[in-house]
Amino acid sequence: MASDHVHASSADLKRLATALENYQKEVVGASKKVRGALNAANWHDARKTQFEAKYAEHQKRVDSFMTGEVDQMAKALRDLARKLDEIKQVRM
Repeated sequence: MASDHVHASSADLKRLATALENYQKEVVGASKKVRGALNAANWHDARKTQFEAKYAEHQKRVDSFMTGEVDQMAKALRDLARKLDEIKQVRM
Protein backbone atom coordinates (compact mmCIF):
# COMPACT_ATOMS: atom_id res chain seq x y z
CA MET A 1 0.00 0.00 0.00
CA ALA A 2 1.52 3.30 -1.13
CA SER A 3 1.77 6.23 1.23
CA ASP A 4 1.37 9.85 0.22
CA HIS A 5 3.34 11.07 3.22
CA VAL A 6 6.49 13.01 2.46
CA HIS A 7 9.44 12.27 4.68
CA ALA A 8 11.92 14.93 3.61
CA SER A 9 13.72 17.97 4.85
CA SER A 10 13.03 21.13 2.85
CA ALA A 11 16.61 22.25 3.50
CA ASP A 12 17.95 18.99 2.06
CA LEU A 13 15.70 19.32 -0.99
CA LYS A 14 16.98 22.86 -1.56
CA ARG A 15 20.58 21.64 -1.25
CA LEU A 16 19.88 18.90 -3.78
CA ALA A 17 18.32 21.43 -6.18
CA THR A 18 21.38 23.64 -5.79
CA ALA A 19 23.67 20.65 -6.41
CA LEU A 20 21.78 19.90 -9.63
CA GLU A 21 22.07 23.52 -10.73
CA ASN A 22 25.80 23.50 -9.98
CA TYR A 23 26.16 20.23 -11.89
CA GLN A 24 24.47 21.85 -14.85
CA LYS A 25 26.82 24.85 -14.74
CA GLU A 26 29.87 22.59 -14.52
CA VAL A 27 28.75 20.50 -17.48
CA VAL A 28 28.07 23.62 -19.55
CA GLY A 29 31.51 24.98 -18.62
CA ALA A 30 33.23 21.71 -19.47
CA SER A 31 31.40 21.57 -22.80
CA LYS A 32 32.64 25.06 -23.65
CA LYS A 33 36.21 24.02 -22.81
CA VAL A 34 35.98 20.98 -25.06
CA ARG A 35 34.50 23.04 -27.89
CA GLY A 36 37.31 25.59 -27.48
CA ALA A 37 39.96 22.87 -27.48
CA LEU A 38 38.43 21.30 -30.56
CA ASN A 39 38.37 24.63 -32.37
CA ALA A 40 41.97 25.37 -31.36
CA ALA A 41 43.29 21.94 -32.32
CA ASN A 42 45.66 21.87 -35.27
CA TRP A 43 43.65 19.09 -36.90
CA HIS A 44 42.28 19.41 -40.41
CA ASP A 45 41.09 16.21 -42.04
CA ALA A 46 38.06 14.01 -42.60
CA ARG A 47 38.44 12.33 -39.22
CA LYS A 48 38.13 15.67 -37.45
CA THR A 49 34.97 16.36 -39.42
CA GLN A 50 33.57 12.97 -38.37
CA PHE A 51 34.63 13.54 -34.78
CA GLU A 52 33.04 17.00 -34.72
CA ALA A 53 29.78 15.62 -36.11
CA LYS A 54 29.68 12.83 -33.53
CA TYR A 55 30.59 15.23 -30.74
CA ALA A 56 27.91 17.71 -31.88
CA GLU A 57 25.26 14.96 -31.78
CA HIS A 58 26.34 13.96 -28.30
CA GLN A 59 26.45 17.58 -27.13
CA LYS A 60 22.94 18.17 -28.47
CA ARG A 61 21.63 15.29 -26.32
CA VAL A 62 23.52 16.56 -23.28
CA ASP A 63 22.21 20.10 -23.81
CA SER A 64 18.67 18.78 -24.14
CA PHE A 65 19.03 16.85 -20.89
CA MET A 66 20.55 19.84 -19.10
CA THR A 67 17.96 22.38 -20.20
CA GLY A 68 15.00 20.04 -19.98
CA GLU A 69 15.37 17.36 -17.38
CA VAL A 70 17.82 18.93 -14.94
CA ASP A 71 15.96 22.27 -14.91
CA GLN A 72 12.68 20.46 -14.25
CA MET A 73 14.20 18.31 -11.50
CA ALA A 74 15.62 21.33 -9.69
CA LYS A 75 12.32 23.22 -10.06
CA ALA A 76 10.33 20.26 -8.74
CA LEU A 77 12.63 19.93 -5.73
CA ARG A 78 12.33 23.65 -4.94
CA ASP A 79 8.54 23.49 -5.31
CA LEU A 80 8.36 20.52 -2.94
CA ALA A 81 10.63 22.29 -0.44
CA ARG A 82 8.42 25.39 -0.60
CA LYS A 83 5.28 23.30 -0.01
CA LEU A 84 6.91 21.52 2.92
CA ASP A 85 7.86 24.89 4.43
CA GLU A 86 4.29 26.14 3.97
CA ILE A 87 2.88 23.05 5.68
CA LYS A 88 5.35 23.41 8.50
CA GLN A 89 4.22 27.04 9.04
CA VAL A 90 0.56 26.01 9.16
CA ARG A 91 1.25 23.30 11.74
CA MET A 92 3.14 25.64 14.07
